[in-house]
Amino acid sequence: MKIIKINSLIALAGIFLFSACNKDLEQFAPIAVPAYPTGTNIATTLAASPNDSLFNRMLIRSGLQSLFRDSTKTFTLFAVDNAGMRKFVNAASGGLIPEAAPDAVHSGFLASTLPVASAAGIIQYNTVGQKLPAASIGTAFPNFPYTSQIILDPTQPFVRMSNFPVRGTTFSYLNNLPITSVDQTASNGIIHRTFSVVTPPTTTLKGAMATDTSLSYFRAAVTRADSGSIGLSKIDSLLNYGVTNMTVLAPNNNAFRTLVYGLVYTQVFTATGSAATANAQANGAVAAGPAFLSTNNVSTLLVKGIVAYHILASLTSSTTTPYQPNIRVFSVNIPATPTFVKTLVNGSVGAHPGISARATYTGPFATAATFTGLGTFPSGGAPYSGPAANATVIDRHAVNGVYHIIDRVLLPQ
Repeated sequence: MKIIKINSLIALAGIFLFSACNKDLEQFAPIAVPAYPTGTNIATTLAASPNDSLFNRMLIRSGLQSLFRDSTKTFTLFAVDNAGMRKFVNAASGGLIPEAAPDAVHSGFLASTLPVASAAGIIQYNTVGQKLPAASIGTAFPNFPYTSQIILDPTQPFVRMSNFPVRGTTFSYLNNLPITSVDQTASNGIIHRTFSVVTPPTTTLKGAMATDTSLSYFRAAVTRADSGSIGLSKIDSLLNYGVTNMTVLAPNNNAFRTLVYGLVYTQVFTATGSAATANAQANGAVAAGPAFLSTNNVSTLLVKGIVAYHILASLTSSTTTPYQPNIRVFSVNIPATPTFVKTLVNGSVGAHPGISARATYTGPFATAATFTGLGTFPSGGAPYSGPAANATVIDRHAVNGVYHIIDRVLLPQ
């Protein structure tokens, strides 16, 4: 009887289990198919506009027309009207095609001479993968990076090159070029237009500076400043790291020669009281060239402090590195009135006022920039009493930042 009871219970449990397993699966509501927008897409909008015929020709050359016809995606495209495209073709042809040449000539260059890879890179760099109306572009100094369609690392598709739009009260910019019109809508995004073509950088800050013969001393100073450092604590490594976002004020060779002369002259005159001896030794130090910065006549700490003072920085939430070199300041981001900007020196001296920067504008363009350091040389003068450093070259753009060449070495104290 016990066996019969047990077998009966097992059979009953099997019936319940079989019954439960044969219940209908719970039904879920089907996922709705997105209602993609209809209307004229970006590619068709450009093709239909006579004043965009040259930019459309470059878009065709790039092979990316189908991307901008895709109604399942959304883009913001910074395009260029025919006037701006003529400026671009004139520059890209090395001046061989004048701006006043017929549009057919400009179109022919874009269709056959401009490399396909260059056209594709330009289109990708001027494209943001989201809808970005003008009102949503930031106004903060210096500007906010938006990811373009250029992938920096093929194994990391989300690691992309950034472009830098900023909205101002009078003029707005993409990088350092004015935005001339905004908010032309298409079914799959928005079109803004810039003064001319904003081209993507092709090398890092280190690569760009390596070929500049006017920056031999600056490169030597970076090498000396990195003594004893490793990895990304080395300034040289940061200058070559593609995903950093830096602004460097690079003193030219003459600026460093003036610094070297002054350092040696002051030391020797203080020790000997002889102007002739001080002058002779100072001239000898200058004659040694950039190699002087690797000698024991200057300390690593001094050189590191000088280099750090020429790299702009901003305050972060990090407790270990509160100031980081993570801002890209184009000339048009610099206010027309003197404004203090922090530097890497603030990582050690948080209360340091930084560098005073000021830009001069002609219409929407920054035509000059000056930077003033806290210290004077020889030391002991009133703060900010020395002459300002003038930017002899502005807006040298690289993958990981921008640099301006200046004619004086700035001193932090």
